[in-house]
Amino acid sequence: MAASIRGLRMIDRFLIAAIVDRLIYADDATFSVDDARQLLDALPRQRSPWIQLGIAGKMSGGSSRGFAAGVGDVEIKSDKDRQFQYNSADGAYTRAGQWKLMLVSKRSRQFVEIEQVMADATDEGRGALICYEADGTPIRMDIRFNRSYRLFWSPVVFVIPGWKPWKTPS
Repeated sequence: MAASIRGLRMIDRFLIAAIVDRLIYADDATFSVDDARQLLDALPRQRSPWIQLGIAGKMSGGSSRGFAAGVGDVEIKSDKDRQFQYNSADGAYTRAGQWKLMLVSKRSRQFVEIEQVMADATDEGRGALICYEADGTPIRMDIRFNRSYRLFWSPVVFVIPGWKPWKTPS
């Protein structure tokens, strides 16, 4: 029997990953309606947050202080940057292969947000959004793009993701 993580069997995750691969990579301008419907049906129905907030960044390396017997006070500095990341929607995603997927259901539309797991949040084109009618008919697929805003003259940069049209159903 296949392993189960949050209600999805491992075989289901392999199937979902294969469907997403076909949707993303099969054609540059269109996607399969059957694959899009199958993806919508395969994803578990779970609550998605009404707003998603995320933060990611890096800081210069830290240091550790302590006392070493026979030496006295010591400090070890790290040259490696420390990275941090937080997303309020992390619990709503389903992981399948290299993809994170989140189903968002509204009254008049449904959406499946697709994101590459290893992608940096600031990378453009690393996410897609499939838009469906309320009955599950796919309308279009959008691709993520980012708008970056620097906070005055500081090193802080705000990245606000958006979506632009990418593929149409075949």
